[in-house]
Amino acid sequence: MLKFTLRFLAALGGLWIVFGFASAIELPKGWYPAGSHWKSYEMGLEEKAGRQKGTAATIRSMEDSIPGYGSLMQDFLPGKFSGERIRLKGWMKSKDVKEWAGFWVQVNASNDEKPLSFDNMSDRMVTGTTDWASYEIVVDVPRESQTILMGAILNGTGQIWFDELSLEIVDRETVATTGKGNAHFMPHAEPMNLGLE
Repeated sequence: MLKFTLRFLAALGGLWIVFGFASAIELPKGWYPAGSHWKSYEMGLEEKAGRQKGTAATIRSMEDSIPGYGSLMQDFLPGKFSGERIRLKGWMKSKDVKEWAGFWVQVNASNDEKPLSFDNMSDRMVTGTTDWASYEIVVDVPRESQTILMGAILNGTGQIWFDELSLEIVDRETVATTGKGNAHFMPHAEPMNLGLE
């Protein structure tokens, strides 16, 4: 039974999506469903499904075909991460993922639809059926950042489980994954094509 529903619009990677609060199973504290078709997925905690047989979070499609995606996510203030390079690490496994899945991180400025940093692993997707594997995302958090959003995403049908996430500050020698496969979402380093060619 759905406990309650609240929807509003937000930008994720330059795409307008719907955030929602509804779940048929228990959600991890501080996390909530989102995505273009979040109602088409069951999201929450599954006991004894974790990498070490503990509890893991899961996203599972509930329809045979879904022309969009669902995400289990959270957002928070930059705080100690402001002005730093950060790394999200986590473990994920998948079953029958027809399109793709992965982790994602987005860094937003106030009243700015275009993210300051964004990576959703679209260039290194999790597909099909896979065992537990470790993945990471490294992005910069500019000082003008107002919000950090992160989560796991399932595009299309299938099921994923994820577990043992960590978020840490890393040095500038750690190569950023920001923009790999997502260059159209990122600000350019310098002015370009001023001749409008």
